[in-house]
Amino acid sequence: MEISRRLLLQTLSGAACVGGLGFAGRAWAEEFTMKLTSTASADLDTEWMELFKKGVEAGSAGKIKVNLYPASQLGSSQTTIEGVTMGTVELAINASGLYEGLEPRFAALSVPGVITSMGQGAKVLADPDVRKRLGLIAKEKGVEVVTALAHSPVGIVSRKPIASLADLKGMKIRVPGSALVIAQLKDLGASPIAMSLGEVLPAFQNGTIDGVYAGSTIFSALKYYDISKNMTLLPSTFIVIVGLVNTDFMTSLGPLEAMVRAEAAKADVESAVWGESDVANGRAAWEKNGGQVLMLPAADAKQYLDIVVPTALRNLGAAAKADYDVLKTASAKYA
Repeated sequence: MEISRRLLLQTLSGAACVGGLGFAGRAWAEEFTMKLTSTASADLDTEWMELFKKGVEAGSAGKIKVNLYPASQLGSSQTTIEGVTMGTVELAINASGLYEGLEPRFAALSVPGVITSMGQGAKVLADPDVRKRLGLIAKEKGVEVVTALAHSPVGIVSRKPIASLADLKGMKIRVPGSALVIAQLKDLGASPIAMSLGEVLPAFQNGTIDGVYAGSTIFSALKYYDISKNMTLLPSTFIVIVGLVNTDFMTSLGPLEAMVRAEAAKADVESAVWGESDVANGRAAWEKNGGQVLMLPAADAKQYLDIVVPTALRNLGAAAKADYDVLKTASAKYA
């Protein structure tokens, strides 16, 4: 009887020790898997993912395995955003506007006039004050920003050339699902239609829409020049992509968490260089295939910002307005 009691105590003691190790014990086991997902393919999103995977797997000496799922392999953007909040997906990268349904404060990243070039945008989004602010945006939802990158200038490809603001009047323009962008285009006189990128090409081909609002690199990658040769770049308007990570997962990494965050920062720097080249290459491909790139005249460019920035600010909540103020301060710092 005494032996059995002693064995029982030893067993319970051992179990308590194992339980007490918790996440710290897990952090040294080769059992962590990170699922990274994006709707894009061969894009800045996937370039960042590849760099991050390489750095994390090497930095963890194999303790963390990173699996990549580009091109919507894990579902739509909304499905994967929900997956990150639930913890079934560790990290998802999307255009910032797609997160506005999760947290309206992400709209601050869609206000024109903050990013003026790819190089300046990389500095703005890497600014310590900006990163601190972005890191807190969705913390209450169980997720946080681990990367934010300037993806590309925003352009509108249209059947009829848009050479002035007046040309936008009445045009049915596809936009992403950002309420902020919809409000801006309405105030410019256009008729915005929210539509996922996968639905756009047939709608553009059959005339359901007159133009497409998107990052300029998208148009070359998807060969929009086969439908229209007209692309107008909007002044100081850029797509920002954001990587959201599940906060509980990051905490569970224990001592490895700092390394993962450091590798994300390294991937930001390297992928930003790639992204700037991608924009230049995309424009060259557009022009090589007969496409023209139009810029608004100086007076119209000023009028554009005079219209869309106040529209955006009116549609931001108090917290998002404070986020915008931090972004705008950083923008001036790196002008």
